[in-house]
Amino acid sequence: MSKSTTILNFFKRKNINNSEVIADDERLPTPSVNVPVSENLQTEVPNVTIDESTGFVRDPGTRKQIWEYDANERDEIRRAYIKLGPYQPKLDEYKKTKFGRHSRKFKHSWFAIKEFSTWLEYSPSKDAAFCLPCFLFDKPTGNSGSHVFTKDGFRNWKKVNDGNNCSFLNHMGKEPNSFQRAPEQAMTDLINQSQHIQKASIDVVKVLAFQGLAFRGRDESSDSINRGNFLEILDLVVSYNEYVAEAIEKAPKNASYKSPKIQKEILHVFSNKVKKAIREEIGDAKFCLIVDEARDESMKEQMAIVIRFVDKDGFVRERFFGVVHVPDTTALTLKNEIYSILSHHSLDIQDI
Repeated sequence: MSKSTTILNFFKRKNINNSEVIADDERLPTPSVNVPVSENLQTEVPNVTIDESTGFVRDPGTRKQIWEYDANERDEIRRAYIKLGPYQPKLDEYKKTKFGRHSRKFKHSWFAIKEFSTWLEYSPSKDAAFCLPCFLFDKPTGNSGSHVFTKDGFRNWKKVNDGNNCSFLNHMGKEPNSFQRAPEQAMTDLINQSQHIQKASIDVVKVLAFQGLAFRGRDESSDSINRGNFLEILDLVVSYNEYVAEAIEKAPKNASYKSPKIQKEILHVFSNKVKKAIREEIGDAKFCLIVDEARDESMKEQMAIVIRFVDKDGFVRERFFGVVHVPDTTALTLKNEIYSILSHHSLDIQDI
């Protein structure tokens, strides 16, 4: 009878010749060649480990616990940390800890192991390992040892390469409700929630833009009988999907993808895609411009541009290319704006 496969089959032994330090990854799964080292790696850890874009502390040993945030802000905080990814600094030297006669330390190569790469974090301040999904959905109360990978930190490196009893593998577990699996699924659900909300908003913007309909309403308050096309159609769309409706209802205001700012950002993306398609349609052909100026309802001067050209099949085409606000309508101002727009889309003015 062949021997049953155990985790030891994935480990390899290495002879130690008069070495005081035992390599901690000798009996761990081999780093997968398909799993790149995290983009969060640093050649050295700065004195202040704070992400400039969010202001959040990155070091898991010093950051604020998720339950210490206001309940209405936690999902927003979670999304921000998910976007940042696990904190995986690369140090020139990790602190050594005595275990009996030998010294052991955290190994940077553990980050590249497929099983650990998406959740494992390291705190230089505590010289300890942490779990990102567990931190994101941790609770202030729990069983003994439940905060090891969230608040206290794990630093018993001897247990990492302990074969069948590898602490990292035991932490991951195999059951859906294990210490690491449950919060990992919760993290996935949170990401999917945002994607569902975003898709609903994008679909509504696409329909309104294609039909040339107005977005905003005069009164968009919750008790208004007509909040405008965007909000009314969005309510209709989500009414057919209870999951999306619940996600929008529970989402924080700045993550609901319903604000006028979000509507404009989605429109801007569509606008750029249309302009890119028009630019590809023009190719190297000669073209002429039809330009007109007028004032909008806010009395701001604006300039509309239409490009006329002959396509590759010999047909004359006219494409509306956009409207831009201008400080005034003098010839010099209009010329500079036209040159700027053409240059931005790699259209040579000599082809006019």
